[in-house]
Amino acid sequence: MKNPEILDQENRGSEGRNMPVGNIDGLRAQLHKLRHGMERLIDSLAEGAIEKDQFTARIDRTKTRIAEIETKIGAQATDEGRRAHVRSLMNRIAELSSHLQSLLHAPGWATKREIIRALVQRIEIGPKDVVIVLRLPTEASARSMEPIMVTLSRV
Repeated sequence: MKNPEILDQENRGSEGRNMPVGNIDGLRAQLHKLRHGMERLIDSLAEGAIEKDQFTARIDRTKTRIAEIETKIGAQATDEGRRAHVRSLMNRIAELSSHLQSLLHAPGWATKREIIRALVQRIEIGPKDVVIVLRLPTEASARSMEPIMVTLSRV
């Protein structure tokens, strides 16, 4: 809480390591070209320009390539959503940190308790681990809260 910049630096470092190789627009362009090529193959077969064996082999390769690209597009969209969620959470932590900055220099017992009560939704103690469920609103409104779970080993 005292240094939210550390989280931001770590997040930037992990984004750099997990950055997708191709961009989503380039993949969509490839997908469009493959679908157009598939239509041309069907037209070529209908006009008798290629044999059915050639058509089958080419259409199978095209369908496989389309499925691969659609998978990559889905993965990149999921990654981008995850990165946006992390950025939103980090912004909320930074806001909370700036708000509590004056209280964090020399907090008393009551202040520490109130901070913990504001941040922790519940603590689940199991035989092998302890799960701390944090409550950090990801949106501007406090109604839309999505908890964050932190699991600690009891060993």
